Amino acid sequence: MTQWLIAFISIILLFVIFGAMLAISKYLAPKEYYPEKFDLYECGYPMLSEMRHLNIRFYIIAIMFTLFDIEAVFMYPWAVDFKGLGILGVIEMGLFVVMVFVGWIYAYKKGALEWE
Repeated sequence: MTQWLIAFISIILLFVIFGAMLAISKYLAPKEYYPEKFDLYECGYPMLSEMRHLNIRFYIIAIMFTLFDIEAVFMYPWAVDFKGLGILGVIEMGLFVVMVFVGWIYAYKKGALEWE
């Protein structure tokens, strides 16, 4: 019963502190209006009236970087516990690396890694 009381008091305290932080920020925040503050900003270039398109290759490179970064994240625990996983762990990681490599070859053949 004591544990539930401590949890309940912690939750109430959380909401009180959160509400106090919101109230303090509302009253202490600067109230001046600067046109530059509300102006749109994108990568340092001023916004133009016509729609500007970004090259899709930026997104493709970002997605591929994320995929290979996630591969490294999956390989780290495997490398730490290499001896404890046995032969099955080696086979599974080998299949994982082969699948990632096949994906890389596919992207290379499609020209996703070429910058024109």
